[in-house]
Amino acid sequence: MKIKIAYFLFFVALILTSSCQSRKFTLLQTKEVRKGKVVDLPSYQVENTIRFMPDDILGITVNVPGEQLVATDYNLPLVPTATSENSTEDNVSSGSGRQTFLIRKDGMIDFPVLGMIKAAGFTQAEFEDYLKQLLSEKLLSPTVVTVRLQNFTIWLTGEVGGQGPHPVNRDHISLLEALSLGGGISPTGKRDDIRILRPKPEGGYTMVSVDISREDIIWSPYFYLHQNDIVYVLPTRVKTQSSDISPRYSFVLGVASLAFTIFVLIRSYR
Repeated sequence: MKIKIAYFLFFVALILTSSCQSRKFTLLQTKEVRKGKVVDLPSYQVENTIRFMPDDILGITVNVPGEQLVATDYNLPLVPTATSENSTEDNVSSGSGRQTFLIRKDGMIDFPVLGMIKAAGFTQAEFEDYLKQLLSEKLLSPTVVTVRLQNFTIWLTGEVGGQGPHPVNRDHISLLEALSLGGGISPTGKRDDIRILRPKPEGGYTMVSVDISREDIIWSPYFYLHQNDIVYVLPTRVKTQSSDISPRYSFVLGVASLAFTIFVLIRSYR
């Protein structure tokens, strides 16, 4: 009788443990009842706008509507290897068909006709307005300036399927979107302690730990990633402990556990 009670308690503990584990896999948890509700969740996307940094690569195109030849001197030439496929009007307008500008360590770029101008520290919209202001002193016609960050890449490592660099073809990406690029977090990855390493303009990194199992992650200034951010998904304690156990010892432990379970079952039915 005592064995049956012990066996019952064992399975109750197993069920409770499984319940706790399943909760760890749930994202965006909240104490409020949200089922069937529509909820506005504002974020820091506006405040978290990406700013250009040294070593960033910019695609910049200057257009004068109706007078394209006027802007020729203010544009870099098309890339030498450009073909009819990658040098279309849309690509040139977005800056992807032309040679690019590398922001130097001092934050400057050498712009045609204008010379050395500062680029680091600006957002895309701010830098476009700044260039328009500088060009208004040279060109009488209204200009259309297009600036694109060409090297927006985030890095995923740790307990994710697709480790390595992931290019981003937009001007923003959230942490959840980035993790989905890597196939999501593996079952052995932590949801409540994801490390983000963000490069600093002066060198080095700022590291922060975020918890995507909580809904308030959306309010974090690190919910939207910056260029060259490194996202590291830590392994769970189970994964860490299992990696410390040799395969032979793990096999022996599994066989012993199975034998004990069979023994308990046999004794419980006598």
